[in-house]
Amino acid sequence: MPLFEVMTKDLACLIREGIYFIQNGGNLPVWVAAPTYPSKKTTLSKIARMNRVRLTNKMTTNPDVIVYFENATYGSASAVQEKYPNARIINVDCQDISKERVHVVHQEALGYSMNLNPQTHIGPAVEKSDENAVHDGQEVMCPIESPKENTVYQIVLDNANDNGEYVDIRVPIIGGKIPLVYLKFKTQEYRFTNKAHSATLHTPEEIFSNEEIEQIEKYANVMKVDFCEFDVLRHKGNQKIYIIDVNKTPYGPPDPLNRKDKVIALKKLSDAFMAMV
Repeated sequence: MPLFEVMTKDLACLIREGIYFIQNGGNLPVWVAAPTYPSKKTTLSKIARMNRVRLTNKMTTNPDVIVYFENATYGSASAVQEKYPNARIINVDCQDISKERVHVVHQEALGYSMNLNPQTHIGPAVEKSDENAVHDGQEVMCPIESPKENTVYQIVLDNANDNGEYVDIRVPIIGGKIPLVYLKFKTQEYRFTNKAHSATLHTPEEIFSNEEIEQIEKYANVMKVDFCEFDVLRHKGNQKIYIIDVNKTPYGPPDPLNRKDKVIALKKLSDAFMAMV
């Protein structure tokens, strides 16, 4: 980053934190998110701004909140743990969010999975990288004599609605609970990407049965994640839900969501986060 841009951003940060200090009556809570500093588009950054706190990845002494924050499929919280050996660290036990790990936890928590053996399966399958947030999924035909390395193969989930849109269910998890749910609508062209053309806000009960809510919360417990978002699909073929991705550095609310619902969603997320910490 150019020096001028660094200086400009640091100055803006100082001004913002000075305002928070005054608004808080001479107090400025500090939240450490490390090793990666959360961008302003992340949910954590938005919650921090709403609560007028200083958010930093500099591991200061005695912060009010500590979050292991690393956008990596296979991460390491060792540096954060060494700095704060006796403190509570949010998400510290969730360091592997690979597709294979998602599959193993899915099988344990929900009792079924979406993965298949591409060498014995006959018919279409989804081929995608084992790494998280790559969005490189594509349909392939099986059997495949020589499957790609670091790749998983899954059943093709039919999540299309009556309008021909593909519906992704985005589920925030905070403290083991579901504060709200988003529906994200995609065209066929962007089916396997993160690009949605519209989104809506819902309560968990509007989208899931009580049994499904319990399954998702159990999944969060087995995955050992405190603060994240799950990507969930409902398969038309059997009406079951499938958790296909775990996002431990979530961005949200979704961009296509209308402004009013963004405000409502962020308030709910903030209340849930503050109750957790």
